[in-house]
Amino acid sequence: MTALMLVSACLNIMLGGALLLLWAQERHQDHVRDWGWSWMLLGIGLTLGPIMQDWLAPGPLRDLQALMAAASLMASQGFQTVGALRYRGRRFSKPFTFGLFVLSVALIATLGMHDMRAALIAGAAVLSLMCLVSGWLIWQGGHRFERWVAMGFGALAAVHASGPVLDEHARSVLTYSLGILVQTTLCLGLILLSVRRAHALARQQGERFTRLAEFSLQGLVVMRNHRLLYANPAALAIFGATEMPSEDVDLIELAVPPEQHDAARMRHARVLADRNAHIEWESHRLARDGGAVHLQCLSSQVEWDGTAAELIVMINDSSRYEAAEALRRQALHDELTELPNRNHAVARLQALCRPGAPPFTLLSADLDRFQLVNETLGHEAGDALLRAIARRLSRQLPPNAELARLGEDQFVIIGADVGDTIAAQALAEQLLGMLATPFSVAGAELFVHLSIGVALFPQDGRDAATLLRAADSAMHRAKATAGASWLFFDATMKQAAQARLEVEQALGRALAAGEFLLEYQPKFSAGTRQLCGFEALVRWERPDRGRVSPVEFIPAAERTGQIKALGGLIIAMACTQLREWEQTLGGALPVAVNVSPLQFEDPLFAERLLEQLRAHELPPGRFEIEITETAAIGHVERVLPQLAQLRQAGVPIALDDFGIGQSSLTMLRQLPIAAMKLDSSLITPLPASDAAAIVQAACVLGRSLKLEIVAEGVETPAQATSAEALGCTQLQGYLLGRPLPAAIATQLLEQALRKAP
Repeated sequence: MTALMLVSACLNIMLGGALLLLWAQERHQDHVRDWGWSWMLLGIGLTLGPIMQDWLAPGPLRDLQALMAAASLMASQGFQTVGALRYRGRRFSKPFTFGLFVLSVALIATLGMHDMRAALIAGAAVLSLMCLVSGWLIWQGGHRFERWVAMGFGALAAVHASGPVLDEHARSVLTYSLGILVQTTLCLGLILLSVRRAHALARQQGERFTRLAEFSLQGLVVMRNHRLLYANPAALAIFGATEMPSEDVDLIELAVPPEQHDAARMRHARVLADRNAHIEWESHRLARDGGAVHLQCLSSQVEWDGTAAELIVMINDSSRYEAAEALRRQALHDELTELPNRNHAVARLQALCRPGAPPFTLLSADLDRFQLVNETLGHEAGDALLRAIARRLSRQLPPNAELARLGEDQFVIIGADVGDTIAAQALAEQLLGMLATPFSVAGAELFVHLSIGVALFPQDGRDAATLLRAADSAMHRAKATAGASWLFFDATMKQAAQARLEVEQALGRALAAGEFLLEYQPKFSAGTRQLCGFEALVRWERPDRGRVSPVEFIPAAERTGQIKALGGLIIAMACTQLREWEQTLGGALPVAVNVSPLQFEDPLFAERLLEQLRAHELPPGRFEIEITETAAIGHVERVLPQLAQLRQAGVPIALDDFGIGQSSLTMLRQLPIAAMKLDSSLITPLPASDAAAIVQAACVLGRSLKLEIVAEGVETPAQATSAEALGCTQLQGYLLGRPLPAAIATQLLEQALRKAP
């Protein structure tokens, strides 16, 4: 009997070990671990209980043995029930379970110390009850196989209950024989049940991942040795395929552009060699129709049929790539002409202007009078003309010349292989020749002229910005020449441009700092040579450079529009000086001020001037306006009404530089002038007869219009005498008086006022 019980105990321990080994393979199935420990503890409990209970004499050791046996048996049933709960996904309270365990052990141990029979019955009852609970849990909602296992728990409960019934000491041969059979069968059933669940979970997980792969928007491709093993529908759709290609097809040869074959093979070999490889990459691949697809991919190693393979997770990034390419093209290309734009040209120049690079040529070409096309034919015609020019130049320029549009009507040509002046000259002349044939635009034939500036690398600039400025400077100088022309850049252009820029930038600071002053050049009456007035001339005293010539800063002020502020300052200073003379000397003579036609762009110029005179309490006749005939004729609609307003208010007006512009007798009659100033170019040749005839004719004309006639630039006595004899009424020039500072002009005026009758 003892041998049978020992076999039963050992078999339970072995079955428990088998369950624990199964759990070691499927660690997520915690119920298998619980059942393994249940069978192990059952075998230990049987060994310590019925098998060894007669080995020790009554006493403390035997009581300890009984306690350990009871603890093992109760723990076995506890693990068994907890395993059933875990199998069904039920929660349980660890403190409650532990408390129930301690209570059961204490009850059986106490009974065992007083009545072993009662202890055996109680233990059998607890074991049977727990088996029934486990069977009930397995039965609930289970399939057929689970119910067979539940019935096994019921049979085991009957075996436990038969122990004290069939034998006083629970050592019945039948009980242990049935126990071996039932426990073995039940354990095998639990193993099969756990394996079946593991397979079901694996199948479910496989189906889940299969569905994820099948319905994923990401393409999944598995390949080994360049052969396709698997591709999900998303991957097939990316490549425009409806079915997987044959495994005999080399996937790299089929889908990878030829220039990327080597990189793809190297990446594949690296992934197969390294199980931890994770390589992110993006590139083009070829779709079924031969078109390019831009992909973002992650390559890693995956085990496929027991062998390493490459798993490629891919996203079709073609839309983003095309959008980025469109933005890049927009950033680097001109939308109107489809030519490279300024950004592209600058980037190309930067690449060419590297240290030690071979010489090359840059041409800056600008259309002459292009704005006239826009104004007369419309901007649509202007755009069409630009496109036609771009097409012709793109077709006819030599292969080594790169064409770009900088903006509006300006183009640049980069001659990467044109490294000397002779070749650069030939390219410039070739460019002009390309436009000799007219363009048919908007139903009209248009002849186009270019002004071209040529700059050479590295002598004219060692970086892109400097080279562009050099070519632009030469182009602007070429535009000053009539018709199509080209010019090489030279250092004087840069110096002149820098000087213009420097003066233009300094003008604003000079106006704010009050660096301007007036000098007064006297005018004298013909014959008597008496002082009859002054012309106020503006001077710029720069603290860092001294006096700046008006020839430099007046054109700069007109180019930048600062002539309006400067003209206003001159009028204010002249009015202040006149008021000072009136107050200190008790009188004054008229002061003339030159006015730019740009000042008349202000429709309130005349009104503001009269307001200045009123504010300084000056008679209108004390302040004279001088305007050139070219300015008056060129801006007659804007100038004439305001001149009329000033003349009506009593402000004298003089026509300056008469004889060098577009002289018009009709304009002389229309202008409300009180004086005409003969330009020094008419006075300088005097007393030559031909010059005298012209001056005399002008004086006759002036007298007939009742005008004062001022001879400018009188520098010799002969010129003065001749001008007086020919009819000039006033003289002005270095012979009689240079421009004077205000203090000296004040002294001269004071002397003249004292001599006046």
